[in-house]
Amino acid sequence: MAEEKIAPNYSVPALEKGLAVLEILAHASEPLSLSQISDMTVKSTSKLFRTLNCLVERGYVTKDDVSGKYLLTLKLFELANRHSPLEHLLQMATLPMQELAWAIRESCHISIVQQRQLLVVGQAESPEKVQISVSVGATFSLVSTVSGRLLLAAMDDSAIKAILDKSPDFAKMNAEDQRIFWERISEIRQTGISTALDESFIGLQDTAVLIGNPDVGVIAAIAVTQLTASTKSIDSQQIVEALHRCAKQINERAGLSYTGKSL
Repeated sequence: MAEEKIAPNYSVPALEKGLAVLEILAHASEPLSLSQISDMTVKSTSKLFRTLNCLVERGYVTKDDVSGKYLLTLKLFELANRHSPLEHLLQMATLPMQELAWAIRESCHISIVQQRQLLVVGQAESPEKVQISVSVGATFSLVSTVSGRLLLAAMDDSAIKAILDKSPDFAKMNAEDQRIFWERISEIRQTGISTALDESFIGLQDTAVLIGNPDVGVIAAIAVTQLTASTKSIDSQQIVEALHRCAKQINERAGLSYTGKSL
């Protein structure tokens, strides 16, 4: 009888304990005492004291001299900002985007908001001989594109209005079209999906979902433009599901929580 293989255990308890403390303090709205942290981790106060003392010595945590409670310093923020969050997100997106393009046989691209416009910053091309491609570096209207509306929907209303006040495309709309625009923004916020048929060109369907995390100010839109008349086109719902899987994978690789369908 063959021996059962036991999976190797690569856990590092001391490191895991330190990371757990950092995550607890990061989510806390106020400084926490040793006993409060102990209750949240179900660890003894003596072991936690050594962990916290190490974090204090390394500058990640500080201890209030009066209350004796602990809170995070800005060291993690400083370390994170030594590298561009967007650049990191794009690096983490490269492989999932390539896998998405091969899975659905369509090109996909990533866009961000840049100077009140939509800027395409990355693309993975379809393996098909005939494909729809969007040039990296191209700029488009935020108001008139699925990715643009998706990124606008991730902002609060005051930020959107500040952009719309200087948008010639929005200014051209009559009152009814502007009302419909705001309805679309509301719908995108509910579903987390931005889509349009025949908007850029007849016979094309655009679909986009969010990557990154609006709560930390790192967001982009990943979109697919498909030929609806092609015999190889797949169902739009399958496109949405594939986009969500890709977005979740990108976020996981980047160390960001995935917002899912709701913005």
